[in-house]
Amino acid sequence: MHLASLSAGKTFIEDMARRGRTIGTVHTLGALHLGHAELIRRAAAENDVAIITVYPNKIQLRPGANYEFNLEDDIALALRAGASAVISTTDAEMFPPGYRTFVSQGDYPLRANGPHGLLMEGITGCIRWICFARPSRSYFGLKDIGQALLVKRAVADLLLDCEIRFVPTVRYKNGVPISSRLRHFNRSELDEISSLFMALDHLRKEAARGVSCAQDLIASARPLIKFRRFELESLRIVGADSFEDQKQIELPFIISGVAVGRGLRVPDNIFVPDQYTLSRGPADIWIDFPETWEFGHHAQARAEDFSGGSCVDHSSG
Repeated sequence: MHLASLSAGKTFIEDMARRGRTIGTVHTLGALHLGHAELIRRAAAENDVAIITVYPNKIQLRPGANYEFNLEDDIALALRAGASAVISTTDAEMFPPGYRTFVSQGDYPLRANGPHGLLMEGITGCIRWICFARPSRSYFGLKDIGQALLVKRAVADLLLDCEIRFVPTVRYKNGVPISSRLRHFNRSELDEISSLFMALDHLRKEAARGVSCAQDLIASARPLIKFRRFELESLRIVGADSFEDQKQIELPFIISGVAVGRGLRVPDNIFVPDQYTLSRGPADIWIDFPETWEFGHHAQARAEDFSGGSCVDHSSG
């Protein structure tokens, strides 16, 4: 079911609430891919109703940015993954003239995403959708761990009655996390970017072996990043509570890196919340590349059905 306005979405949500149905939500900018499909699948499996929102959040996009997405394709992917309803909307509905309320978390968004990101605006968009949909649970991928942690904190601070569920990162077999920003990259470029994940996982394994100095860990990982067409913007180990760079490794922490190429920042990370993850690796979900590589998110949407045998939980330890 596609609900093409906030008013139509509100009617559906109120009807579900009257019936006592539990609601799981996934909030997206559009350009859905198989990473979103895993979020949707879990929302559908763990709730009576799964609601997906599709809106390229005006306030977290650079002025003049043209966010590419195809609403019909996104609706089809969401419904195939188990969505009960897809709600879409417009700038006029979401941010009418005079809109002025933002979720402030101090400098935490800057620490998590750097000066190039608009993470505060992204958190604001997520919290507005959660307030609107009133879900029992809302699902966020660990690929965007900074956003996921800050949304969870905002929900707790604002006393919102919603559980934030984290979902493992979905990666191609070469280690690259599936992302809408990579939908125009070719296979050769994705193989090159894969060395960033290899370096991050090397850091995790060395920390598991007992190396505790963050500077030494980062120095050992840099030679593993083999970029020709990309540049390494950053390689960091930060606390998962503070987002501040660690000097000595202390759980929980995030290993993060950012590559830059084709005018895009391409981040990757490994979230290490506990000793088990440190030792065994994250429970990432690994999938095959499509047999015939095509540009665009159409290729991801037409890949082997996400509920089939191409996806496996995997610990990379």
